[in-house]
Amino acid sequence: MKSSADTLACTPDYDVIIVGGGPVGLLLACLLKQKGLRLRVLERRVEPIAHSAAIGITPPSLQILDKLGLAAEFIAGGVKVRDCFVHGQRGRLGCVSFREIPDAHRFILSLPQVTTIAILQKHLGQEHLESGCEVSDVRQLADHCTVLAGERVFTARYVIACDGSRSRVRELVGMRAPVHAYDCHFVMGDFVDRSSFGDEAHLFFKDTGSVESFPLPGGQRRWVVQTATRMDHPPAGLVSELVRQRAGIDVPVADQINESVFTPRKFNSDCYYKGRIILCGDAAHGMSPIGGQGMNTGFADAEFLAAILCQDDPLSLLPAYNRFRRKAVKTAIFRAEWGMWLGTWRGRARSRLRDVILQFLLCQGPIARHMGSFYAMLTIPFNTLQRVPAASLKPRPL
Repeated sequence: MKSSADTLACTPDYDVIIVGGGPVGLLLACLLKQKGLRLRVLERRVEPIAHSAAIGITPPSLQILDKLGLAAEFIAGGVKVRDCFVHGQRGRLGCVSFREIPDAHRFILSLPQVTTIAILQKHLGQEHLESGCEVSDVRQLADHCTVLAGERVFTARYVIACDGSRSRVRELVGMRAPVHAYDCHFVMGDFVDRSSFGDEAHLFFKDTGSVESFPLPGGQRRWVVQTATRMDHPPAGLVSELVRQRAGIDVPVADQINESVFTPRKFNSDCYYKGRIILCGDAAHGMSPIGGQGMNTGFADAEFLAAILCQDDPLSLLPAYNRFRRKAVKTAIFRAEWGMWLGTWRGRARSRLRDVILQFLLCQGPIARHMGSFYAMLTIPFNTLQRVPAASLKPRPL
């Protein structure tokens, strides 16, 4: 590897360096590898993530994975969620069904993030991945960038930040991303599944808070409970107790496998690129995880970027990437925020009103039949490259 003195005038080591080896960074790397670009993924971690974060993979994301021939492997490893039942203060209100959505994949795939990462890593190959590589500096020169990680210096034509919502790369280059934290809090745990729900998702909206339940592969189920305040160290058995109180379901404490706490935040970076440094996925934007839109929005970022980075003049196409992806993200943030806002209402009066709204939307309103497409992200603008005007992906003539 070159020393820092050699980087002032050199042929870059790579076409693209991707900082961050999560699902979005790895998907982007796989797409770029398919197009023949020289690339390296720099990942800080050396061990797999301790617990599963994002689990929902939507039909547009499966279309993107199909480009790599990976959709079938993903589907084989996950659970097809075809129905999501919604419960209110007095019982079941209705169902969001994906069985008739206008797509070849009529379900939301539930797959733990650790499995998503493992499949993508295998497809990419270890020769393209540097683990235990923490980036400490990023600089731009006229025709390439340098990335410092420990004592090592990497050079590339472009650097893509896929290093999460608290992106170190974004911070180093001074790209603005004003953050708003929501005033609602959750504790999440995966359990051995002893319910009778099978592959169904269930949402319980009660006057004391919400409970969400999603199937996982391997006979497990995720339970997410709303709490009045943030609990960095929840008391033992909290998830089980709140599920019992709000949903009337016994989830034994002894069956709990892991636990995590989160407070949703939102942001949409002012611009997704600065010269040859580009933001992608959670480094570019953040939204409430309610509805599972964050990772899938990042997958669409990756597909767009892969299409322009293999062009003769990617720099001329970055304004289009910024324009189309920011518009898609703005829509996704609004939808996630709307769902969380309605779902976290507490108190009897507001809960009764929510029941009326949800029953209208799910069962008898004019938009009821479109709810499946809505939550499957089929109606997000530019959710795949196929929906982006072709002229926007061609370099502008000089």
